Amino acid sequence: MLGQVRVPIAGPYRPWARLYRRPDGRLAWRLRLWEVDRAVARWVDPDTLRSFAQTSRLPALAAELESIVERARSGRRP
Repeated sequence: MLGQVRVPIAGPYRPWARLYRRPDGRLAWRLRLWEVDRAVARWVDPDTLRSFAQTSRLPALAAELESIVERARSGRRP
């Protein structure tokens, strides 16, 4: 894991988004999202999560996501 952040989805539901480097070298966020009656792990592209933060008007989240991704790309650990 390269970094993590809480993502405010709806109301009190704030799952952790954890950044990983996939075997092919790409970065991806992993979230456990509720699907009817259970949490299911989902992989999300960094651009998709950044877009969610921007369209949801969460500038602090967008900045934190970008910071974590930039640290991971430069090889620095949190």
